Amino acid sequence: MVSLCHNIKVAEHPRHWKTLELVSRNYWWLQMSRYIRQYVSTCDLCIRTKPIRQALVDKLHPLRIPDSRWDMLSVDFVVELPLFSEHNAVMTVVDSVSKQAYFIPMYMTVTVEEAARLFLHQV
Repeated sequence: MVSLCHNIKVAEHPRHWKTLELVSRNYWWLQMSRYIRQYVSTCDLCIRTKPIRQALVDKLHPLRIPDSRWDMLSVDFVVELPLFSEHNAVMTVVDSVSKQAYFIPMYMTVTVEEAARLFLHQV
């Protein structure tokens, strides 16, 4: 019954409230609004063709230019690797200016303190 009110060409895949109105003309059940909201939000055609009605994102701002090498870093963790010499993860530290990188082998279960200690000793 929801598909009859939502998917037909005459209805043109209406959003939640219009579909709810069309269905409620002939049917009613508990949590009908919730069911219809889920149905409409997972409709493949609606997802692909309807515009997203959200507030526009603010303009992007460029990152500041670092004064010297190793002034701005990026840190990333690559996890769930095959076990290699008792390590199953890698902490990657990259300098934004020179693009020099350090790859630090570690365990996936490392704590924040242990990761900071590895960073201080290796980099």
